Amino acid sequence: MNVSEDTIHAALSLMLVKGLGTIRLCRLLTEFDSPEGIIAADRELLAQSVGDTIANGIKAATNNPEIPRMLKKLRELDVDALIWGQPGYPECLRRIYAAPPILFVRGDILPQDERAVAIVGTRRPTHNGERASAKISEGLAGAGVTIISGLALGIDGIAHKAAIDAGGRTIAVLANGPETIYPRMHEELSKRILKSGALLSEFPPGTRPEAHNFPRRNRIISGLSLGILVVEAGVRSCLLYTSDA
Repeated sequence: MNVSEDTIHAALSLMLVKGLGTIRLCRLLTEFDSPEGIIAADRELLAQSVGDTIANGIKAATNNPEIPRMLKKLRELDVDALIWGQPGYPECLRRIYAAPPILFVRGDILPQDERAVAIVGTRRPTHNGERASAKISEGLAGAGVTIISGLALGIDGIAHKAAIDAGGRTIAVLANGPETIYPRMHEELSKRILKSGALLSEFPPGTRPEAHNFPRRNRIISGLSLGILVVEAGVRSCLLYTSDA
């Protein structure tokens, strides 16, 4: 881990505080500089920003019995954390609504990944959709553009694989904790991604890939990208909202 274990311990503690959402946590990180700074802050000062109930939760946060288990899992997987306002946090994500205050990263995010395009779409593509997404991903990756997608079946997986086959970089944004690969059939693909980019998640270990996580995941895909290509998405697909983000 490049970030200290104390910082990750404090970050996990804050993420588990009931009622302390992404917007409030980013505001506190701006005010107190780091997760440890928030934990160490005077309770009365915290209460002025987030109210008494959440301030009490923050002061008790490090005693959460889930934290050691989570830290062990992150340590085993060599997961780093990128913290809002600190070096290494993607500048492009700071500009989106409800930016993720903490990002868990397996693999490497490089400065060149600021030149990125997202390719996303249906889990059940037509043959033409498969060919189009593969060719576009291959061409962009071959030109030095990082491909961003969500590791889902169908278009996402095709885009990741084509980028790797072209010798390029690709980043998968997960809708679950960083220790889980979903769907399971993409475990081998995820290993290839780790050699050519990164797996990225805003969710702490133990978070399952539940339906409400996917729109949150999609805003990060959008935020990391200069542009978004949506391939064969249904009329009601949340991916269309992603393309408008």
